[in-house]
Amino acid sequence: MPLNELDLDTRTAEQIVSEAKRRIPSYTPEWTDQNESDPGMALVELFGWISEMIIYRLNQVPEKNYRKFLQLLGISLRPATAARADLAFKLTTPTPPDDGFVVIPQGTQVSLSDGVEGGPVIFETEETMYAVGPELTDIQSFDSARFVLIDEEHRGAGQKFFAFGDGPPRRGSALYLGFNGPLPQSEQRHVTLALFVFSEELAAGRKALLAPELDGHAEDENAADSVADQAPKSADLPPARMMWEFLAGENDWRPLVAVEDFTEYLTRSGKVRFRVPGAMHPQLIGQLRRGGEEKKRFWVRLRIVDLLGGGYQTLPQLENVAVNTVGAVNAITVTDELLGASDGSMDQRFQLARQPVEPGSLVLAVFESDRERKFVTWKRVEDFAKSQRDSRHYTLNALTGEIGFGDGTRGMIPPRLPAGEDETTREKDAPNIRALRYRWGGGARGNAGAGKITGLESAIPLVEKVINPRPAEGGADMESLEDAKKRAPETIRTRSRAVTGSDFEALARQTPGAHIKRARALPGHHPNFAPPRPAGDETEATPVRIPGVVTVVVVPAAAPNVAKPMPTEETLARVGRHLNRHRLITTELFVAPPKYREVTVEVSVKVKRTANLREVEEKLQRRLLAYFHPLTGGAENEGWEFGRKIEFSKTFSQIFNTPGVASVESDTMRTKLDETPHDSCKDIPLAPDEIVFSTKHLLTLNYE
Repeated sequence: MPLNELDLDTRTAEQIVSEAKRRIPSYTPEWTDQNESDPGMALVELFGWISEMIIYRLNQVPEKNYRKFLQLLGISLRPATAARADLAFKLTTPTPPDDGFVVIPQGTQVSLSDGVEGGPVIFETEETMYAVGPELTDIQSFDSARFVLIDEEHRGAGQKFFAFGDGPPRRGSALYLGFNGPLPQSEQRHVTLALFVFSEELAAGRKALLAPELDGHAEDENAADSVADQAPKSADLPPARMMWEFLAGENDWRPLVAVEDFTEYLTRSGKVRFRVPGAMHPQLIGQLRRGGEEKKRFWVRLRIVDLLGGGYQTLPQLENVAVNTVGAVNAITVTDELLGASDGSMDQRFQLARQPVEPGSLVLAVFESDRERKFVTWKRVEDFAKSQRDSRHYTLNALTGEIGFGDGTRGMIPPRLPAGEDETTREKDAPNIRALRYRWGGGARGNAGAGKITGLESAIPLVEKVINPRPAEGGADMESLEDAKKRAPETIRTRSRAVTGSDFEALARQTPGAHIKRARALPGHHPNFAPPRPAGDETEATPVRIPGVVTVVVVPAAAPNVAKPMPTEETLARVGRHLNRHRLITTELFVAPPKYREVTVEVSVKVKRTANLREVEEKLQRRLLAYFHPLTGGAENEGWEFGRKIEFSKTFSQIFNTPGVASVESDTMRTKLDETPHDSCKDIPLAPDEIVFSTKHLLTLNYE
């Protein structure tokens, strides 16, 4: 039987005053004037109010005990995470002066154009980029036989086109990128392209990555993630051998140099950097030949030199290609912040000026002696359990920004540096604790749609505008105490082992840095194929469960206005690595996003004559949107259940119970699933890994 919340005393001030009034005749019968104007009654009410405050503080004792129990279990509130975005810069001129490049320095700040409650939302670029003037105007795919021009309406977030044609990639297939001017030549600076890949693997599900065990004292689970990121992701043979080339003359293609391709053969989104070793030549190519002389472009292409092994298992598809694009994060960098002076005592605490802090970003240094005349970098650890007397270790509370040092036995004490040798100046110690660099910020506010990050905060010459070609994703607010309480029983039950489906779901929600709101484990379900059991005379064909396979479908936390919360490729990989550490060795694990089905309700409603027609329509629209929301919808307001059928009766009840609704014309009620109408009074089934969302409902309202 579960333990309920316990209040040691539930009396209110009004109840205490009433009880005191009832006892007056027994203890002081001569007190007959019990009106509020009587001074004695004023004292009774004052004591009642004070008693209620004391009771309130008394009832906080169980809450404090609960928090301490969470600390004993090693459960702390998850800090906010920062959203990430790709920013594309456009210059004012196609031919910048000097060497043809404009430097976009690391830390360039760009803000969200739309107003957001809580102040401006700032993004900072994560690396230095060299922007070029020419624009990427045309994209063509070539399947070794014919060209296909990719129109602008087929490029962008949510779109997809085939990189090498809609047939199997062959030797000689290529992706052509046409610029309206020649790319500059340089021996030191690279041209940067961003290729946004539409991954069928991501759409269906991602197999969990093997995460190596860490040797020694790992700071936290994020350290394991960083090691896994550096490890080879696959030992499989690459699908093809490719070459990046530029057009140097009439049909004269030459290789680009110093190429860095992070797309893994167009299987994931990433950057491509290269240098152009010679002058580029304009030419009409492919479908642009029909446009006339003005369609000459300066071309760069990615050509398949040869296929390796079995080649591509799925056709490479892209959402878009952008030039002058750099990654950015919704966090602000602080440098050289002086925290204070060590007094040589044990367990010292120092406070960062800004929080929440991105844990991996803090670089802390201590000035240890006048002889060395320099700051020495110390290492962050989760606790001092494995620290020695001479270990230069510190702890960080990312939520509060508090930094802690050891006691001299577990962790070294920062030395005290007095300002002078005279004893009278000893109390004025020299500041010797410094944060060389850290980043702070984050939260769900940074999750912005495509084209919303446009405010250039840092002035950069020759930059006309900046925009994010794809939505900013990955931001999540700090975990609430109530969510941590819900997580505690799961942590005790699973004991960090994934055996049952509920174990996988609980551990997926506990993935550090992923902020998974909902998870559903599907044992025996493979995300990429489902072999059917043949139909019989009286039975239908049914999918066959695959032994040893578990697919975990995850939905990340998102702002309330996000209709379809989708995990990023990085989030899926993070969850996969986390679950991979806890699964049984015989389990084949996949982590997948949900398959969304859009629901649209079309209905005619009669409204009471005493109600406002517009207000009822707004209430009804909000109610249906909330009911079909992936995170807050359903009957329990905890998100639509995976695979739960859309029941006509419950949808009807949501409409009928809206304040102001008099009646519902049931024969006019239709439900569309992915634009497919379904008959009235019929339930609509969903697959186990499917979930619903809605963006707008078609409502017709009239007075009764």
